[in-house]
Amino acid sequence: MASYRRALAVVVVCVGLSAGCLGFLTGAQALEFSANETVVGDAALEETGYQEAHNQTVRNVVRIGVAGQQRQVNLTSSLYRYNRSVTASDLNASGFGALADNASTGQAGDGTSSGENADVPLGNTSSPVSFSVFAMPNARVGGQSVHPLSRISTEQLARRFLSTGAGSVRFEGNRTVTSLGGQRTVSTFRFEGNGSSEATDGLVHVASFDTGSDYVIVFAAHPAVIDEQERIDTLIAGLEQPAA
Repeated sequence: MASYRRALAVVVVCVGLSAGCLGFLTGAQALEFSANETVVGDAALEETGYQEAHNQTVRNVVRIGVAGQQRQVNLTSSLYRYNRSVTASDLNASGFGALADNASTGQAGDGTSSGENADVPLGNTSSPVSFSVFAMPNARVGGQSVHPLSRISTEQLARRFLSTGAGSVRFEGNRTVTSLGGQRTVSTFRFEGNGSSEATDGLVHVASFDTGSDYVIVFAAHPAVIDEQERIDTLIAGLEQPAA
Protein backbone atom coordinates (compact mmCIF):
# COMPACT_ATOMS: atom_id res chain seq x y z
CA MET A 1 0.00 0.00 0.00
CA ALA A 2 2.84 2.42 0.85
CA SER A 3 4.53 1.75 -2.49
CA TYR A 4 1.21 2.34 -4.27
CA ARG A 5 0.76 5.69 -2.51
CA ARG A 6 4.29 6.78 -3.44
CA ALA A 7 3.72 5.82 -7.08
CA LEU A 8 0.38 7.66 -7.09
CA ALA A 9 2.06 10.77 -5.68
CA VAL A 10 4.58 10.73 -8.52
CA VAL A 11 1.76 10.42 -11.07
CA VAL A 12 -0.04 13.41 -9.52
CA VAL A 13 3.17 15.48 -9.66
CA CYS A 14 3.70 14.52 -13.28
CA VAL A 15 0.21 15.44 -14.49
CA GLY A 16 0.54 18.67 -16.43
CA LEU A 17 4.22 19.08 -15.57
CA SER A 18 5.76 17.97 -18.86
CA ALA A 19 5.19 15.71 -21.83
CA GLY A 20 8.06 13.57 -20.59
CA CYS A 21 6.28 12.39 -17.46
CA LEU A 22 4.82 9.27 -19.09
CA GLY A 23 8.27 8.35 -20.36
CA PHE A 24 9.68 8.97 -16.88
CA LEU A 25 7.11 6.68 -15.25
CA THR A 26 7.80 3.91 -17.75
CA GLY A 27 11.57 4.40 -17.56
CA ALA A 28 11.84 5.35 -21.24
CA GLN A 29 13.24 8.83 -20.54
CA ALA A 30 14.48 11.07 -17.75
CA LEU A 31 12.58 13.88 -16.07
CA GLU A 32 14.21 17.27 -16.69
CA PHE A 33 14.47 20.25 -14.33
CA SER A 34 16.41 23.52 -14.84
CA ALA A 35 17.20 26.34 -12.42
CA ASN A 36 16.91 30.05 -13.06
CA GLU A 37 20.34 31.64 -13.30
CA THR A 38 21.08 33.55 -10.09
CA VAL A 39 23.61 36.38 -10.37
CA VAL A 40 24.84 39.38 -8.41
CA GLY A 41 23.35 42.61 -9.77
CA ASP A 42 25.55 45.31 -11.30
CA ALA A 43 24.85 47.80 -8.50
CA ALA A 44 26.06 45.39 -5.80
CA LEU A 45 29.18 44.54 -7.80
CA GLU A 46 30.04 48.19 -8.29
CA GLU A 47 29.50 48.96 -4.60
CA THR A 48 31.68 46.09 -3.37
CA GLY A 49 34.41 46.08 -6.02
CA TYR A 50 33.77 42.45 -7.01
CA GLN A 51 33.89 41.24 -10.61
CA GLU A 52 32.60 38.12 -12.32
CA ALA A 53 35.42 35.60 -12.61
CA HIS A 54 33.71 32.44 -13.84
CA ASN A 55 30.35 30.94 -14.74
CA GLN A 56 29.26 27.50 -15.84
CA THR A 57 26.32 25.19 -16.30
CA VAL A 58 26.31 22.22 -13.94
CA ARG A 59 24.44 19.02 -14.71
CA ASN A 60 23.61 16.37 -12.13
CA VAL A 61 22.02 12.99 -12.73
CA VAL A 62 19.94 11.66 -9.82
CA ARG A 63 18.23 8.27 -9.72
CA ILE A 64 15.19 7.75 -7.53
CA GLY A 65 13.00 4.78 -6.73
CA VAL A 66 9.45 4.73 -8.15
CA ALA A 67 7.28 1.73 -7.25
CA GLY A 68 10.39 -0.40 -6.81
CA GLN A 69 12.01 0.75 -10.06
CA GLN A 70 14.90 3.18 -10.60
CA ARG A 71 14.09 6.32 -12.60
CA GLN A 72 16.43 9.09 -13.77
CA VAL A 73 16.09 12.82 -13.07
CA ASN A 74 18.36 15.32 -14.86
CA LEU A 75 19.06 18.57 -13.01
CA THR A 76 20.58 21.63 -14.74
CA SER A 77 22.03 24.24 -12.36
CA SER A 78 24.09 27.40 -12.73
CA LEU A 79 27.24 28.57 -10.96
CA TYR A 80 28.62 32.11 -10.87
CA ARG A 81 31.82 33.08 -9.06
CA TYR A 82 33.04 36.58 -8.27
CA ASN A 83 36.43 37.79 -6.99
CA ARG A 84 37.76 40.99 -5.51
CA SER A 85 41.34 42.08 -5.97
CA VAL A 86 43.28 42.48 -2.73
CA THR A 87 46.73 43.85 -2.04
CA ALA A 88 49.59 42.30 -0.12
CA SER A 89 48.89 44.68 2.74
CA ASP A 90 45.24 43.52 2.80
CA LEU A 91 46.41 39.95 3.24
CA ASN A 92 48.94 40.94 5.88
CA ALA A 93 51.19 38.12 4.64
CA SER A 94 48.47 35.65 5.64
CA GLY A 95 49.23 33.04 2.95
CA PHE A 96 45.49 32.49 2.51
CA GLY A 97 45.91 31.89 -1.23
CA ALA A 98 47.01 28.32 -0.53
CA LEU A 99 43.65 27.67 1.11
CA ALA A 100 41.68 29.17 -1.77
CA ASP A 101 43.45 26.92 -4.27
CA ASN A 102 42.25 23.85 -2.37
CA ALA A 103 38.56 24.54 -2.96
CA SER A 104 36.51 21.67 -4.44
CA THR A 105 36.34 21.97 -8.21
CA GLY A 106 33.85 19.24 -9.12
CA GLN A 107 34.11 17.77 -12.60
CA ALA A 108 35.76 19.13 -15.73
CA GLY A 109 33.85 20.44 -18.75
CA ASP A 110 30.18 21.07 -18.08
CA GLY A 111 30.41 20.01 -14.43
CA THR A 112 28.43 16.79 -14.85
CA SER A 113 28.24 14.66 -11.71
CA SER A 114 25.81 12.15 -10.28
CA GLY A 115 24.35 10.58 -7.19
CA GLU A 116 24.20 11.49 -3.53
CA ASN A 117 27.84 12.59 -3.41
CA ALA A 118 27.40 15.47 -5.84
CA ASP A 119 29.91 18.23 -5.15
CA VAL A 120 29.47 21.97 -5.42
CA PRO A 121 31.86 22.78 -8.31
CA LEU A 122 33.40 26.09 -7.28
CA GLY A 123 36.07 26.24 -9.97
CA ASN A 124 39.73 27.14 -9.52
CA THR A 125 40.44 30.55 -8.05
CA SER A 126 43.69 32.37 -7.52
CA SER A 127 41.97 35.05 -5.43
CA PRO A 128 41.79 34.62 -1.66
CA VAL A 129 38.58 36.69 -1.59
CA SER A 130 35.74 35.02 -3.48
CA PHE A 131 31.95 34.87 -3.64
CA SER A 132 30.06 32.04 -5.37
CA VAL A 133 26.37 31.48 -5.98
CA PHE A 134 25.05 28.09 -7.05
CA ALA A 135 21.39 27.87 -8.18
CA MET A 136 19.88 24.42 -8.62
CA PRO A 137 16.30 23.49 -9.51
CA ASN A 138 14.11 22.80 -6.49
CA ALA A 139 13.03 19.56 -8.12
CA ARG A 140 10.43 17.58 -6.20
CA VAL A 141 9.03 14.19 -7.09
CA GLY A 142 6.31 12.73 -4.91
CA GLY A 143 6.60 15.78 -2.62
CA GLN A 144 10.28 15.22 -1.82
CA SER A 145 13.33 17.14 -3.04
CA VAL A 146 15.51 15.03 -5.32
CA HIS A 147 18.62 17.24 -5.33
CA PRO A 148 21.22 15.77 -2.94
CA LEU A 149 22.66 19.17 -1.94
CA SER A 150 19.31 20.39 -0.59
CA ARG A 151 19.67 17.94 2.32
CA ILE A 152 23.16 19.02 3.41
CA SER A 153 23.73 21.32 6.40
CA THR A 154 25.57 24.62 6.07
CA GLU A 155 28.47 23.19 8.08
CA GLN A 156 28.80 20.26 5.68
CA LEU A 157 28.68 22.71 2.77
CA ALA A 158 31.41 24.81 4.39
CA ARG A 159 33.63 21.75 4.78
CA ARG A 160 33.07 20.81 1.13
CA PHE A 161 33.92 24.33 0.07
CA LEU A 162 37.14 24.38 2.07
CA SER A 163 37.96 20.78 1.14
CA THR A 164 40.16 20.68 4.20
CA GLY A 165 42.01 17.62 5.37
CA ALA A 166 44.11 19.51 7.91
CA GLY A 167 42.98 22.16 10.32
CA SER A 168 39.52 22.61 11.80
CA VAL A 169 36.23 24.30 10.95
CA ARG A 170 34.39 26.05 13.78
CA PHE A 171 30.92 27.65 13.74
CA GLU A 172 31.05 31.38 14.50
CA GLY A 173 27.41 32.51 14.29
CA ASN A 174 24.36 33.32 12.17
CA ARG A 175 22.93 36.54 10.82
CA THR A 176 20.00 37.46 8.55
CA VAL A 177 20.17 39.13 5.14
CA THR A 178 17.21 40.02 2.91
CA SER A 179 17.68 38.43 -0.50
CA LEU A 180 15.46 37.32 -3.39
CA GLY A 181 12.29 38.28 -1.56
CA GLY A 182 12.97 36.66 1.80
CA GLN A 183 14.97 36.73 5.03
CA ARG A 184 17.99 34.43 4.57
CA THR A 185 20.16 32.96 7.29
CA VAL A 186 23.89 33.33 6.64
CA SER A 187 26.21 31.12 8.71
CA THR A 188 29.86 31.98 9.34
CA PHE A 189 32.56 29.38 10.00
CA ARG A 190 36.20 29.87 10.90
CA PHE A 191 38.86 27.72 9.33
CA GLU A 192 41.87 27.34 11.59
CA GLY A 193 45.05 26.22 9.87
CA ASN A 194 47.36 23.55 11.20
CA GLY A 195 50.17 26.01 11.88
CA SER A 196 52.10 25.26 8.68
CA SER A 197 53.00 27.88 6.10
CA GLU A 198 50.46 26.37 3.68
CA ALA A 199 47.29 27.21 5.60
CA THR A 200 46.06 29.99 7.79
CA ASP A 201 42.90 31.22 9.49
CA GLY A 202 40.05 32.17 7.21
CA LEU A 203 36.31 32.78 7.32
CA VAL A 204 33.68 31.20 5.11
CA HIS A 205 30.09 32.45 4.91
CA VAL A 206 27.40 30.02 3.74
CA ALA A 207 23.70 30.47 3.00
CA SER A 208 21.33 27.91 1.51
CA PHE A 209 17.68 28.72 0.91
CA ASP A 210 14.57 27.82 -1.07
CA THR A 211 13.22 30.51 -3.40
CA GLY A 212 10.27 28.40 -4.52
CA SER A 213 11.34 27.17 -7.94
CA ASP A 214 15.05 27.08 -7.09
CA TYR A 215 17.41 26.19 -4.26
CA VAL A 216 20.25 28.69 -3.91
CA ILE A 217 23.58 28.10 -2.16
CA VAL A 218 25.95 31.01 -1.48
CA PHE A 219 29.62 30.71 -0.48
CA ALA A 220 32.05 33.46 0.37
CA ALA A 221 35.60 33.02 1.66
CA HIS A 222 38.34 35.37 2.78
CA PRO A 223 41.28 35.55 5.20
CA ALA A 224 40.24 36.25 8.78
CA VAL A 225 42.49 39.33 8.77
CA ILE A 226 40.20 41.00 6.21
CA ASP A 227 36.82 42.40 7.32
CA GLU A 228 34.66 41.35 4.38
CA GLN A 229 31.26 40.76 5.99
CA GLU A 230 29.63 44.03 4.90
CA ARG A 231 30.62 43.47 1.28
CA ILE A 232 29.40 39.85 1.40
CA ASP A 233 26.03 40.89 2.82
CA THR A 234 25.71 43.50 0.05
CA LEU A 235 26.40 40.80 -2.57
CA ILE A 236 23.82 38.45 -1.04
CA ALA A 237 21.24 41.24 -0.88
CA GLY A 238 22.04 42.07 -4.50
CA LEU A 239 21.26 38.61 -5.90
CA GLU A 240 18.96 38.64 -8.93
CA GLN A 241 17.26 36.11 -11.20
CA PRO A 242 16.98 38.07 -14.46
CA ALA A 243 15.02 35.42 -16.37
CA ALA A 244 12.67 34.41 -13.54
